[in-house]
Amino acid sequence: MGSAKSQVAKAVAEKMRRPFIDLDRMVTERLRMRAREVYERFGESFYRASESVELGELAEAEAPCVIVLGSGAVLLPRTVDILRKMGNVYYLHVERQNLVARLAKADKHAWVRSGNLEERVNKMLDEREECYEAAADVTLKTDNMTIAEIVDAIVSREMPQKA
Repeated sequence: MGSAKSQVAKAVAEKMRRPFIDLDRMVTERLRMRAREVYERFGESFYRASESVELGELAEAEAPCVIVLGSGAVLLPRTVDILRKMGNVYYLHVERQNLVARLAKADKHAWVRSGNLEERVNKMLDEREECYEAAADVTLKTDNMTIAEIVDAIVSREMPQKA
C-alpha cells in the first residue's frame, strides 16, 4: 500500500501489451461488495481466501497478463504458490518513512490514517515485510525512482533486448 504498484502495473501492462488485472477488483466484483464490507462482514481470512481463488482461476487461464495484488495477498502461502507458477513476482520496496509520507497525502487509503499512521504502517510492515520478501522473485528499491524508471526496470527484465 502506497508503493504505487497499481500505477506501475498498469504502465507495465500497457508497455508489454498485456492485459492489466487488479486482483482486489476481481474479488470485490465477484462478491459484489467493497473490500471494506467484505472485511467487516466476513473477516480478513475470507478475503485472503477469495484472493487465492481468483488468482487460481487466472493461473488456469494461462494467458500472459500483469496482475496487481492487494498489499496482504502474499500472506496466504497458497497464493504465493500460485504466483510462483504464473511468472515473476515484483516487490516494490519503499522505506517506511516514505510510505508514511505518501499515505498521509493519499485519498485512496484514508482508512489507514485513523489513529497514528506511523504506528499502523510499522505494525503492518512488521507483520508483512518478511512475506513480501519471501514471495518476490525481484525486489526493487523504488524510493528514488520515478514510475517510468520502475516500469523500465521491470519491462527490461521481462522482455530481454533482441540482439
